Amino acid sequence: MEKDEVIRGVIDYFGSDQWRRLMGALREDTDPKRTHAHVYAETCVDPLALQKIIEGYLDRKGFPSARRIDVMAPKAGMGSLHGIEPRGLAHFDWNWFYNPDVALAATDGGAKGESGCNLLVWNRSYIDEFYSDFAFREVGSAEEDALRKFFASDFWHNGLAACTQRNVCHGHVNCYTSIHPEVIRKFAEDALREKGWEIYYTCPNVYLVDGKYTGKLVFMGKKPEAVYDLGWKFKADVAIEPATEPFVFKDSVGYDLWTMALLEPVLAQPYLKLSDEDVQRVLDGVAPVPAGVGR
Repeated sequence: MEKDEVIRGVIDYFGSDQWRRLMGALREDTDPKRTHAHVYAETCVDPLALQKIIEGYLDRKGFPSARRIDVMAPKAGMGSLHGIEPRGLAHFDWNWFYNPDVALAATDGGAKGESGCNLLVWNRSYIDEFYSDFAFREVGSAEEDALRKFFASDFWHNGLAACTQRNVCHGHVNCYTSIHPEVIRKFAEDALREKGWEIYYTCPNVYLVDGKYTGKLVFMGKKPEAVYDLGWKFKADVAIEPATEPFVFKDSVGYDLWTMALLEPVLAQPYLKLSDEDVQRVLDGVAPVPAGVGR
């Protein structure tokens, strides 16, 4: 594709149904710290240029990035601008597949999507409904002791160390539990503070494991600046304990780590590079600066 054609296609994407639905959902959400979204698109454009364009678009709309965006590969052949967080809005993952014949467009939602969709939003209502499926136990001294023991354990601290390695783009520590995630969250945040780590906030969410949505708590880390999750599966006879089976990666028990080795083949595709001038041309096409306002 010629560069001018690609630039026109990228500009058109920001007026597309997918992008407008995403922005509408984020702007209407009244509890952004309990909301998350996934977007699925195809493109031939260098994803690092697309990151500049997305950040620039949001900044011009009054929603500058609140934290660092991570780049990762959630699965083979798919990249992700992970944890895009416009200030004051919910965070979202913008996932892409390389397609040399597409400037930038939503996927069809089939194999290159999730649950048959190319845009998914999990908000407070969704999470409350998800939690209603589980008979969480009452929490007394025994459960509180179990939580303190879990978050003081080598399993937890080794997991945090693994999730924040330089070659790890994102990581999960996995457990079984029958304690409500809101209770778990409070003990986890206390343990992180005691460790000397800082987070912006914790977002309750779900993710696909073997085709079934599974619970997790997403820690939006400030120091260290990384996103790391506690994945959980309900087990009625367990207060909380380390998982003893694989969750996402079948050769890993206890932890799931998305590494640079997964991302490198995705970034190695022959993307069309855009210069800074090209990026500005796109931004001027999708979110022009009002007359008299400097960049």
